[in-house]
Parts: sequence; C-alpha cells; structure tokens
Amino acid sequence: MAPRTRNFRQLHEASELLLEKLGMLGPRQRAAFDERFRMSWIFHDFALEGTVLSVAEIKAAIDPEIISTPALIPGYNHISSLYEGIDYILQSRGKRLSLNLDWLKRLHQILLPADKKDQVQYRKDNPIHRMYFHELAQADKISYRMRKLTDWFRTEECKRAHPIELACEVHREVIRILPWPEISGRVARLAMNHILINESYWPAIIHHVDRHRYYDTLQRDQDELLELVVSSISEGMVASNRLYQGIVDSSRDF
Repeated sequence: MAPRTRNFRQLHEASELLLEKLGMLGPRQRAAFDERFRMSWIFHDFALEGTVLSVAEIKAAIDPEIISTPALIPGYNHISSLYEGIDYILQSRGKRLSLNLDWLKRLHQILLPADKKDQVQYRKDNPIHRMYFHELAQADKISYRMRKLTDWFRTEECKRAHPIELACEVHREVIRILPWPEISGRVARLAMNHILINESYWPAIIHHVDRHRYYDTLQRDQDELLELVVSSISEGMVASNRLYQGIVDSSRDF
C-alpha cells in the first residue's frame, strides 16, 4: 500500500463550487436534484454488476407508497439498502470519519437487504463462478487480511495519503479480499465514496459504460483505478452541473 500524492486541487475546487451551487437551490429544486442524482447512482452501481434497472423499478424500491409484487421485493430490498447507504454517506460530509473495521462492518450492515440483516459473517467459501476475476483472498485468510487492512489505517502512511488515493486504496483492498458474500463490491465502492464525500469531493460514480474497464483495472495497476476514479468524479460533476442547470431553467418564469 503506497499511495503517491498528486495535485487534485482543481478537482476539489470544482466539487466545492458544485456543492455551493446546490446549497442555493430551493427545497423543491434540491429534492428534485437529489432524487434524480441518487437514482442515477443506483442505476450505475447495479449496472456495474450486471443488473440493469428501469426508473420504475428504482422508484418502486425506494418509495414506500408504491405497492410492489411480492416476487420483486427481494430485489427491491437490495435497491433500498443501497439508497440507504448513499443517504448515510451523503449525510457524513464534514463530519469526522474514523477508518476502522467497525466502519467497514457498518457499511456492510447498511447494504445488506432487509431480509438478510443478520448475515454479517465473512464468506466461508471460495467462489468459482464470479464477476471479479482478479485473485482474491482464500476464505480462511479473510480475517487476517481484514486485520492487516485496518492496521494500515493507523499508520502514518495512511494518515498522510491524499483522500482520492486513500479512497482508491481502500476500494482496491476490500475488493481483493472480497470479505462478504454478494455485496463486497458494493461495500468497496461505498467505502471509497464515503472517504471522498467526507473530504468534500464529488463521489466517483463509475458509469455503466465503463463496466469492462472497471473490472479490467481490478486485475492490473492501482494507477489505472485511480485514473478511472478521477475521470468518474469529473464526468459525474459535468452531468450533475447539467442536471442542476436543467432544474434551475425549468423553475424560471419566462
């Protein structure tokens, strides 16, 4: 684990400017932005793992007033849990974030669907058929690898790391360990964005069109993941600025 400091000042300034603009929206405008932004985040995160959701499906999962077909509820539970996770980390901006094992376990707990909240144990097997093709930790080494990761959180190297490089490093290690069944990738991405958001960076929502690039980077050099994350932050701000302007324009009286 050896993040190298780079100059991300321009990215941070652009993130803060966008946050400042959003802060000037009226309540209804901000609610409209937040809904579309979070729905887009959910769409892309699920699409990364091969599940393409419609707007209607996402709305049905996150709106308690929509009555859903019982057969669809298990899938909707995953969607609503990610919605809850996004809300949790967005509310953390500016608050002190302690990187430790409890923090990772908390994110995992939030992302577990409602009908599986008690399934918090590390995975017990070594999956053969999976979407992550990089080498991952053997099941009997997970506890050791997680302790090693969280020990690193207390080192000076970690404390000196730039937030973007730190976020990428945490993402990479959680993905390499793949500690929990089914949702470890989602936990890794949420942890990465928790660090970014806490430091007032725009989140790195990896676009579904970059799906193959994303999985390829996980098998190669950390710099490739860093480049993808930086481009995801930049492109996400472009899309969010466009959404912001559209909401402002539609609210004007001509």
